[in-house]
Amino acid sequence: MLGIVCCGGKSTRMGTDKGLIPMGNGNWATHAFQKLKGLGIPVAISVNESQRENYLPFFKEEQFIFDDPSLDIAGPVLALLSSHAKHPLADLLVLACDLPLMETSLLTQLLGAENKLPAKEAFVFSHAGNPEPLCAIYKAGSLAKVMLELKGGRLTRHSMKHVLSLLKVCELIIPEGKTGAFKNFNTYDGV
Repeated sequence: MLGIVCCGGKSTRMGTDKGLIPMGNGNWATHAFQKLKGLGIPVAISVNESQRENYLPFFKEEQFIFDDPSLDIAGPVLALLSSHAKHPLADLLVLACDLPLMETSLLTQLLGAENKLPAKEAFVFSHAGNPEPLCAIYKAGSLAKVMLELKGGRLTRHSMKHVLSLLKVCELIIPEGKTGAFKNFNTYDGV
């Protein structure tokens, strides 16, 4: 299992790089990194090449996974498949940096589900039928399948929800009182 902190978005609605928004003694990216690291797994940071210099004060060069320019796709799916291309045998526990309220207990619950249901290809939390694809586990074999769809020109939609529709998914219901942990911040109004 490899933890992936997704920081590579353009943050156009926020107006600044979300991963670098200050939080405690660090920022959103370092906060997410520590949560994943606390699970006892190695962790990497998914960014685009233009973010390298801004993230180097916080992470080591070897911790970066840069968007793969050979993949004809954008957004979070690019981060997911770039991470898979660099670590093709690793299952990925993905956490978006703009989920700063995420709780470690929920990440542990994902890991527990993955251990109990090895036949499933992805593990996500869901609320009212809506999956949370950026706090999820994606098995290596399922990512290989998505990569084949992309390279074969059959990945017709490039959304994370579409990717999930191609996989055998275990949906965990967000526990009572924990929906706030999945609050995605896109503007300063919500921070």
